[in-house]
Amino acid sequence: MSGSVVAPKPPSSAWLRTFLEPSLVEAGGYKIDTPDVDIKLDQNESPWDIPESIKRKVVEKTMEKAWNRYPSTFCDDLADKLAVYAGTSPGTVLLGPGSNYLVSLVLSMFSKAIVKSSGQAGKVIIARPSFVLYENHCKYDGIPYELWNLNEDLEYDLSLMPKLPDGSLVIFASPNNPVGNSLAKADFRTLLMAHPNSLFIADEAYVEYAAEPYTDLLAECSNLMLIRTLSKTFGCAGVRVGYIMGHPSYLNELKKLRLPYLLNHFSIAALEVLLEDSETQSHLAKIRENAISSRQEMHRELSAIGDKKALFKVKNSEANFLLIRFKSQDEAMRCYKKLISDRILVRNISAGPGLNACIRVTLGNKTENAALVRSFAGF
Repeated sequence: MSGSVVAPKPPSSAWLRTFLEPSLVEAGGYKIDTPDVDIKLDQNESPWDIPESIKRKVVEKTMEKAWNRYPSTFCDDLADKLAVYAGTSPGTVLLGPGSNYLVSLVLSMFSKAIVKSSGQAGKVIIARPSFVLYENHCKYDGIPYELWNLNEDLEYDLSLMPKLPDGSLVIFASPNNPVGNSLAKADFRTLLMAHPNSLFIADEAYVEYAAEPYTDLLAECSNLMLIRTLSKTFGCAGVRVGYIMGHPSYLNELKKLRLPYLLNHFSIAALEVLLEDSETQSHLAKIRENAISSRQEMHRELSAIGDKKALFKVKNSEANFLLIRFKSQDEAMRCYKKLISDRILVRNISAGPGLNACIRVTLGNKTENAALVRSFAGF
């Protein structure tokens, strides 16, 4: 390699735009605040890292693999093991490098006919407020969409669902990020049965924390796929493994667009240990138990502070985070900045549609949660 430094010549902005979707040019990129803090409660990560003994097993498995060779093309054998964990039959799980990638894959693939027909073949419906990636990806990919707005209490309301012509695609999260609300399984079954010719994508990234997983609906309704991840309950956000659950008819088509070798030797080794090791299973059960207990305690303590100060309300959640809505945007920003001054970072979501005066707080470990409560108490 040459020792000289090459600075690429910039293209004309007008010329570059001729290659891009106008909605992509107009859309903003993914951005989060990154101040220097001691306690990070902004990205819904698990506060409990994988124990060193389990990490060593993953490293040993990774060392055994030939790094000069490509990994497994699609990891279908591991996908079937994950299906056993999830409670579905073989051939019903598709792996990918995190659920974000799989959300984008599903939206791009199953909206093609809708886009080409200018909406005459159906609609793309996105819940709001919800995971920002749904709307952002549609903007990036030039996919027109309509909104299924939550009600004033930030709950799913079937009466607010737009009209669904045959061939529509609906995507929503349950538990829902950043709100923490869920769509009751009975209500979801009603939607699926009422619109058998529309495809529903339920993002269950936080499923292990939820009271009503949708797994059994896969056996009742053929118009459903579920997206899940190892990033949350598994505490493996850095491993980057997500998966889609659905009938092989869907997965076989998705495999045509999914690139090979998306999971590397490390992520494969990590998944093998997570699914097969008894120590890992015990650790995962403990994480879920701790998270739910922590959520209940934090909701109680923060609600007491909010009621006493008459400044904010804490929404019930079925995930590993809490949505806090203040009386005003100014108060929300004052609290957000106060937390940062106390070296605690939470997520400022107040610019999101329907989320004015809101911040989102990820549950931490006992020490982190105690520091958060002290900071709120001093606000």
